[in-house]
Amino acid sequence: GKTTLTRLINRIFDTSNGRVLIDGIDVRDWNLESLRSQISTIEQDVFLFSRTLAENIAFGQAAATREEIEAAAQEAQAHDFIMSFKDGYETEVGERGVMLSGGQRQRIAIARAFLTNPRILILDDSTSAIDSATEDKIQQAMRRISQERTTFLITHRLSQIRWADRILVLKHGELVDQGTHEELLARSQDYQRIFARYDA
Repeated sequence: GKTTLTRLINRIFDTSNGRVLIDGIDVRDWNLESLRSQISTIEQDVFLFSRTLAENIAFGQAAATREEIEAAAQEAQAHDFIMSFKDGYETEVGERGVMLSGGQRQRIAIARAFLTNPRILILDDSTSAIDSATEDKIQQAMRRISQERTTFLITHRLSQIRWADRILVLKHGELVDQGTHEELLARSQDYQRIFARYDA
């Protein structure tokens, strides 16, 4: 349900009922390439190429300078761990190079999103498999990248959504409530149950 909703936005799927609007325009009326160029998605399983860290951050942005790549990595809380490798940004990833942890891959993906500067950002359960210390770093990066753009955050971790402008509560694939964290905590039994489980 949750992931399917976001895939309607970038038209991986098309809706059979109703409409999905961006800036008041049905996504089916957008040029597909133009639509997707304005949307960046970061999922739980980040795919990285067997290339350097710099090339992975700059993927799709051939004209990016080293300064821009490093600035994006700084924003994504990735610069320090990149510089801990002997070859820094020229470190090879994958079979011929270093194997990155889940949290490190997430931060490379967030750096890539900073560099592409999308109008719409989709973060799909992207921190579900990482430890809390790494999550704190990614949270900082996500708050930064969410500024001045529309961001969809799909998560089971309530610590990540308290700061959202609007929270949608889905149950069995249906929207059952929406509002701020405080509003939902005051009136939504479904949200209260989720929060009680989280707090326990």
